[in-house]
Amino acid sequence: MPTVNSRQASPLLSFKLPYDVDLSNSNTLETRQHDFDVFSWQSFIALNWPTLPNESVNTRELIGSKGDNATVWEAYKEAYQVFLPDGKTPPFWGQTGKLPRACQNLKTSRKFVFRMSQKVANEVLDADEQVFNTGPLIDQQGQYVRYAIHFNDRIFDYILNNNLYSKQGQDSFDAEVNFPSGNNDNQEVGAIILKSAWKVLDPQQDDASRFHKIKALVYTPASAEPLVKESCQLKTMGMVGLHIARKTKSAPQWVWSTFEHVDNLEVPPSSGLKPLFFNPESKAPENQPPPKPWNPNLQAQPSQVTRVIPIDQATKDLNSQWQTKLRQVNEQSVWQYYQLVSTQWPANPTRSAAGDPAPQFLANTTMETYIQGRVPNVSSSCVLCHINSTMTNGKFSDFTYLLERAK
Repeated sequence: MPTVNSRQASPLLSFKLPYDVDLSNSNTLETRQHDFDVFSWQSFIALNWPTLPNESVNTRELIGSKGDNATVWEAYKEAYQVFLPDGKTPPFWGQTGKLPRACQNLKTSRKFVFRMSQKVANEVLDADEQVFNTGPLIDQQGQYVRYAIHFNDRIFDYILNNNLYSKQGQDSFDAEVNFPSGNNDNQEVGAIILKSAWKVLDPQQDDASRFHKIKALVYTPASAEPLVKESCQLKTMGMVGLHIARKTKSAPQWVWSTFEHVDNLEVPPSSGLKPLFFNPESKAPENQPPPKPWNPNLQAQPSQVTRVIPIDQATKDLNSQWQTKLRQVNEQSVWQYYQLVSTQWPANPTRSAAGDPAPQFLANTTMETYIQGRVPNVSSSCVLCHINSTMTNGKFSDFTYLLERAK
């Protein structure tokens, strides 16, 4: 896609991913923030573009023209397919991984498997709990939100070619981890990682026409503490949150874009809808994890979630422009019901290891529910969290915790 033009007259819906942000005409934090927010929306559109049955991009169809659609990024590799027991070599790109035994008799056309893991610190994805073991997010029907992580072929090839999928391979790797960067000059797409959050769609309570949805395998392994039975169920899931992390030449600390469903915390007046994670009549404490034990097989106390840092007005205005464009394609498009919360980017990428991230704090209410705020070293910040990422041997892993999963 051509260089991002943040001051274009109207949003352009395209299946082409932008390579990077051109900051040559942006001289203030405000204009640069706008440029990166446009980059986020362009990335969101291209990554959620419709695909053909062979999972390639459908260039003849517009996003949302049929209401909902299978997306480009859902054909990316999932983490569980790459970091295998005993450090085994993962299947090649385009090949699916082995399903958990409990899931093997369930049929689904998608490769999605929402998993739960007994997490160590900093393992942030592929589970039903949030970052740093802060606890699960429970919707208003008492169901656990589930998470998945996907990454593109640039990351997969780098991991495979350098044997970083195993502990042994990481120990033998004597260079610094440096994933490919997107580059306008060479027109290359760099490393992309996506973390998605999903809720079970209740046919009696949820309006499925407002969600991007999939049929997915929801897997829970057995656990002793607390006592949890292994289970795998085929369920209809609706997307409620999406992180997009992209490494580019202008942002070696990565560009961190985060989107949410518009109904997460509030709904239009007189719509008859209810927020997904907030009950205006509840007296429950806000932004507090549910009481233990946490068992995703059981109905739980709903979370009472509020947004601590409001979405900026400039971002709201930009959201409105893109949502209007999506409605022009199809008034029933599910994609009109998603909004950008913000984009975090390095304001001074060469001055420090963290690059002076702007804004300083950024949280998605479905993924960093319990660490929202403005407290340094405590509240959610994509870059300041991921700057501590390492491989299994403790060496820096280029702002991603993916490699910590190696066996």
